[in-house]
Amino acid sequence: MGPTNHIIMKNLNFFILLILSIGILLTACKKEEDNDSDTPVLLLYGWAAGLSDGHYGTIIHTKDGGKNWTRQGDSIQLPNAGFTDICILDTNNILVAGDSIQDGQGHNVYRSSDGGQTWSMSGAGLPNVAYNGIYAYDHNNIWIVGKQSTIYHSDDGGFSWTKSNVPAEFQHIDFLRVCATAIDNIWVGGYYNPVDSFPVLLHSTNMGGTWQRVNALQDLGMDQTKLGHFLSIKSKGNSIWAMGGPGKFIIRSDDNGVTWNDVSVNPAYADANDIHLISEDAAYIVEDYGEFYRTTDGGQSWTQYHTNTNNWLTGIAVLFDYKVWVCGNAGASFEYSEIKYSPDGGKTWSDQTPDFMKDNIGISMYKIRMVSVYN
Repeated sequence: MGPTNHIIMKNLNFFILLILSIGILLTACKKEEDNDSDTPVLLLYGWAAGLSDGHYGTIIHTKDGGKNWTRQGDSIQLPNAGFTDICILDTNNILVAGDSIQDGQGHNVYRSSDGGQTWSMSGAGLPNVAYNGIYAYDHNNIWIVGKQSTIYHSDDGGFSWTKSNVPAEFQHIDFLRVCATAIDNIWVGGYYNPVDSFPVLLHSTNMGGTWQRVNALQDLGMDQTKLGHFLSIKSKGNSIWAMGGPGKFIIRSDDNGVTWNDVSVNPAYADANDIHLISEDAAYIVEDYGEFYRTTDGGQSWTQYHTNTNNWLTGIAVLFDYKVWVCGNAGASFEYSEIKYSPDGGKTWSDQTPDFMKDNIGISMYKIRMVSVYN
């Protein structure tokens, strides 16, 4: 073979190898793209509920961790509605509870089975009273509480409800919050009893068949709580926390309610409104005037962080123990309700309030809940 032919063959072999290499590279890239398309994406879903702006109840929804919020429902689906609590069974099934209906038709407990795209009244048999608290122990067992000693239980995800009878001495009490530590172990907190002026905390160990009052505030000598109310009850393991105002009081039990301790932080004439438990000993709380605290030792000590708002913070949601969202209602007539987000457990905060809330000071937000899902 002559020199010229030899050079031609070398060049030909080089181009063949180059083409083969490019083909292998493109195939690898295609496989990598295919693998990427199959990789689950973590989505941060959330809902927040609030009072009516004069048209219909406020329910807002995010699919991106609060970067964008959209309002759900309308004046036809949620007429005269105003909501004070919300629970998320999953990203499709959500329930909200709130004020009584002004025209007396129906009630203000609503359910969505499609992620909030449509809403309808939740089941039959509920009276038209103001419902203040709703809690889901699991997808089936849900509790709601409200005015006039109202306590109802659903065992089918909120499609039907059964009344729980309250002792006669408490039938004039308005209940605000409910929590279940087990399917048959229920805690309910409300306003004060006119007889002794202390807020009422009730406990049932038989799914609401009977109720007993727990006198933790009286036993601890917490007279500053007189004429007050319980605003949040949460549990994790054997740890139960209950809080409210005035006095920003917080009590905690580490033995499922047998004994209690006063773990209040900076008592003042204001309310401690909501709590999220990271563990039995670690918690975040939100209070009036934008106050946010964290404890890691069961409330023996607290660290305060500044949320950069004067809202009465009434709701808190936490994912992965450190991503925190709070919402509140205006502390003054000229302010608007805000949503704040912290990516680091409360150390720094950014504003996630949507423009339609900034433009409407009539909206007052009460509770916010977040869930994480893979698509």
